[in-house]
Amino acid sequence: MKPEVITAIIAAIVAVASAVISIYGQTRIARLTDQLAKQREAKSREAQTAAVMSRYRDPLLRSAIDLQSRLYNIHQNGFLERFFQRSPSAQSYAINNTLYVVAEYLGWVEILRREIQFLDLGDLELNRRLSELLVNINQGFAYYKGGAIFQLHNGEQRAIGEIMTVPRSSSEAIGYDCIGYATFVKKMSEPEFAGWFAMLRDDIETMGKASKIDAERLVLIHSKLIDLIDFLDPHHVRVPPKYRTRIEQK
Repeated sequence: MKPEVITAIIAAIVAVASAVISIYGQTRIARLTDQLAKQREAKSREAQTAAVMSRYRDPLLRSAIDLQSRLYNIHQNGFLERFFQRSPSAQSYAINNTLYVVAEYLGWVEILRREIQFLDLGDLELNRRLSELLVNINQGFAYYKGGAIFQLHNGEQRAIGEIMTVPRSSSEAIGYDCIGYATFVKKMSEPEFAGWFAMLRDDIETMGKASKIDAERLVLIHSKLIDLIDFLDPHHVRVPPKYRTRIEQK
């Protein structure tokens, strides 16, 4: 075979090999680029989730602490009875403040729900566990076997959460906020606003005047709130263990 033919064949083989290597390299680079893009997207979702959780963890945790503390004091320390035996102003405070700690918790749950629904959270265990804990508390309020005292159906919980939220300006880092206690007390003079709390207010008055009540629902909600607090503050940085005492069911 003539040298020039051999040279041409070798050149052709080299060209084909180069083309194959180039195509393989391009395909490899494309795959790596796609993998990196997916990894960045996943990290971005995780970062978004972490940002939302860090933004709302403290107010949600604080509201859960306040609510579980009130339920514990009602059940274990006779909070309502003690205040109802004092002056009318003390009784009014016991009613309004108890209503507020319930409403504030539901308000922050509603805010968190609004924020998370716009995020692609994938299958993050964090989100699944948080959703489970919030649902457990939701079901505790609606628990039909716990009697009629302190019961809030799902729709009522959502409605109270909605009326407790107010939007913040776009310049703020947070989209929504929950109204404060002073604003809450003022709005309770509005029939439309106060109407959502009518049954719960009657229940609080009943508990304040009764010597004994069916407290199964209070104990259930309190236990589920402790679960949420353990999740939000697993290392007891914000809430010491001694303030997480569960109510023993009798």
